[in-house]
Amino acid sequence: MIQDQRVLPIAPRPIGGELLSSWQGRVACRYGLSSDGLAALLGAKPDSGRVARFAERDFAPDAAQISAWASACRIDHGALRALMLSGRSRPQGCYVWGEGTQAGAFRTPVCVACLDEDAGAGGDHHIRRAWALVETLTCSRHDRVLAEMCPHCLSSTGWRFGTCDQDARVVCVRCARVVRSPRASAAIANSRFRETLSALSGGLGDAIDNTSSVADDLMRVARLLWTAPHGRGGSLTPFIASVLTGRPLPSVEAQVDRNEPLATIPLGWRMATLIAVAQLLDLADARRDFGPPPVSIERLLEWTGGSPREAATRRAPIRVAAAPTRRRKLRDAAEYRAMAEAILASWRQIQGQSIAARQRLLGRLMAQTLDRAPPVQDAAPGPARPSRTRPPTVGHRAGFVRASAPVEPRSRAG
Repeated sequence: MIQDQRVLPIAPRPIGGELLSSWQGRVACRYGLSSDGLAALLGAKPDSGRVARFAERDFAPDAAQISAWASACRIDHGALRALMLSGRSRPQGCYVWGEGTQAGAFRTPVCVACLDEDAGAGGDHHIRRAWALVETLTCSRHDRVLAEMCPHCLSSTGWRFGTCDQDARVVCVRCARVVRSPRASAAIANSRFRETLSALSGGLGDAIDNTSSVADDLMRVARLLWTAPHGRGGSLTPFIASVLTGRPLPSVEAQVDRNEPLATIPLGWRMATLIAVAQLLDLADARRDFGPPPVSIERLLEWTGGSPREAATRRAPIRVAAAPTRRRKLRDAAEYRAMAEAILASWRQIQGQSIAARQRLLGRLMAQTLDRAPPVQDAAPGPARPSRTRPPTVGHRAGFVRASAPVEPRSRAG
């Protein structure tokens, strides 16, 4: 019926600030299909046959796809073209591609509290364009780090759209449960680290949008950080792993496109990379908030064998004023030690148990540690030094952070 008429009887309208692929997923799930499956019935499936490619879904879908979707859903063609990200000033590498491993799946980080609000208002879940910006690490509305792991099974396999009581919902690909906060009414404690991340995200976003060269410099330095050391016995380990306390998991390194690392790395490592890049380029007051960079760009170029073109990054620092943040008192050394010992003791007790049990414990430890915030202090603290402990992450490790960041267990899988 759909193929004969090519007009869909049920087709929700796009929501302001929504990704094009999010709208397509909401339409398709009404028919028990993925967006790729429905596109094939509409004659709009990409010729390449690739699964859920960012360029074909959100950045620059071809005119035939836009026309087929607009006609089938009775929407103005111009309104759908306005959702294409290529019409904005950012290059494709400044967006998180969030490509899934199966049809209809995506891996864009989400704010679970925003999804809770969508459902509470009686509407569909939808994926915001702001979540696809590489510098977006936290939700400015709810002051919480974005999530790329299912809050129920802690899988990072990805999300898809499904229907629940006739509404579109984001569900986990692995456990098929609707993505929602485990405790919808629980308030998320404010933390200095989240505030500092939010300020960094805002400062980097303003710099990228207002200064075209900043985006180029940002991606160039990120590529250097994810380049293997030059002439080091054939090692493929990226440079960023050599200056942090631990290297990425093999599964992480396998999925990273080192020509576009910010667009493809998991959230925790994107956090570490952005902090390091901001320190190296002196952007968004990163050196004030996270301390000086552990290496110079000159040393980075020497280590990775960067071409002379990368030397363009060695110019006068760009200073971008970050949004004012509330300063919080640092915890004392005794509290840090007690926190670390408690985490290690809990982790040792569960060794030898199932992966699911260890994942549940890891999620609980991360939530407890992030939600423990020291009291507010009006006076700003003194200069910070890079942490020698493991910083908080969302699924993977991050680095180049203040010593006030909580400690994370070594591995999610033990």
